[in-house]
Amino acid sequence: MNIQETKLTAELGSSGELNKYLSEGWVLILSYVKHSSDTQLPRFVVAWQAEGPAVFPELLDEWERREIRRNKNR
Repeated sequence: MNIQETKLTAELGSSGELNKYLSEGWVLILSYVKHSSDTQLPRFVVAWQAEGPAVFPELLDEWERREIRRNKNR
């Protein structure tokens, strides 16, 4: 992996998202912990380095996940 071959980056907030990106051919270039009040949030930066257009996995955004959780509890 050569960082100079990076064409696009994305920042992710969960290992589930990370695994989906990695399965599409992205590579992990950085991981860190974001501190917010009393919590620690994992952050992952992935890079698209392959030829051709970047392939994005199908993911639900935070609002969609919140709505699904809210509707499960009804």
